[in-house]
Amino acid sequence: MRVLTIVSKLDIGGIEKTLLSCLPFLKKEAIQLTICCYAKGGHLEQQYKDAGTEIIYFKRSKIPFNDAVQLYKILKSGKYDVVHSRFGFTSGGFALACKRLSIPFIVSVHSERYFAKPKRENSRLLSAVTQAYLDLHKRLTLRYATRIIGHSKTNLQYYTQGNPNAASDKFQLIYNGIDFTKLAGNSPALGDEAAQFVADSNCTFLHIGSFREPKNHLYLIDCFKALNPLKEKYKLILVGNGSLFEQVKKKVMLEGLDSCVFFAGIDQNITKYLLIADLFFFPSIYEGLGNVLIEAQYMKVPVCASGLQPHHEATHEYYHQYFFDPYDIQDGCNKLQNIIRNIRERKIGEEVTTRAQEFVMNNFTIERMAGNLATVYKTIGSR
Repeated sequence: MRVLTIVSKLDIGGIEKTLLSCLPFLKKEAIQLTICCYAKGGHLEQQYKDAGTEIIYFKRSKIPFNDAVQLYKILKSGKYDVVHSRFGFTSGGFALACKRLSIPFIVSVHSERYFAKPKRENSRLLSAVTQAYLDLHKRLTLRYATRIIGHSKTNLQYYTQGNPNAASDKFQLIYNGIDFTKLAGNSPALGDEAAQFVADSNCTFLHIGSFREPKNHLYLIDCFKALNPLKEKYKLILVGNGSLFEQVKKKVMLEGLDSCVFFAGIDQNITKYLLIADLFFFPSIYEGLGNVLIEAQYMKVPVCASGLQPHHEATHEYYHQYFFDPYDIQDGCNKLQNIIRNIRERKIGEEVTTRAQEFVMNNFTIERMAGNLATVYKTIGSR
């Protein structure tokens, strides 16, 4: 069976990492993936090629009809049993092309909502145009998609809320999966700058995520500063890169926190950071599920996160008491102080972290996710 999967770019993101981990399991089920993406040169692209995955490219378009024409041409030139788009909010044109060729079409929804750049959100005209654009995609997707998959319950609500057909088999929940063997298999030895940086730390905070508005890095720095890290000897490690990297780095310097904050950049071996972290801090404004929260719990790192519904799904219920409003710095500081105190007093110890580890292992394995995807592909591909 051949499945064409549409993504943006094969960079180090939750979607791309998870899909890469699924490849060997799908291969066992005789499912061959072809990746169709907008841009070349993603950090994971070579790993996909090494796994035997064909990669084809097409141009980014803001017009659904152009999306339909491009995909139509690709599908006419190669035989595919199923098409799976990872663009949860903008897949209408792809749905149209698949309908025209009678090819089963799947849409995955990976986020609570569509991310619009601030200038769009602050302009009534641009906001209205964006909404009309999304509404068109939504109508086409609902009409022509064979299956719509939400990778959290909250994500799926974009299409099911208020929909009289929400209970139909058109909609399905499949939680993201984590390849825990990769976390456990990475070298625990650091011997690098990060280890030296936190050698004298009384509490090491860790954040992993791209430097974009949804990850809320500026809020993160404000909360960290409010805890008086210089006096308390707190250290913060930031793993990732992105469009706001330089802005965040400048803010750290202006706040006089450069001796307390370590910028690790992009690093696929996150195990070494999780092993030296005392606390994982994740103040996202919105998320799809929060894969790194799952990874942190597997590595027995206590988590303090924004109180988003997907975060409630991704974390053990014990940690919900440390959830906060990602727009309220004082609330974030209070929850951080609470969890730090409970870590020091050993109220958060082996028993709590083991329960959290068991929770994620029972619900978010890559084997389960890949198995569910394989079942969907074979079910709708055989119709």
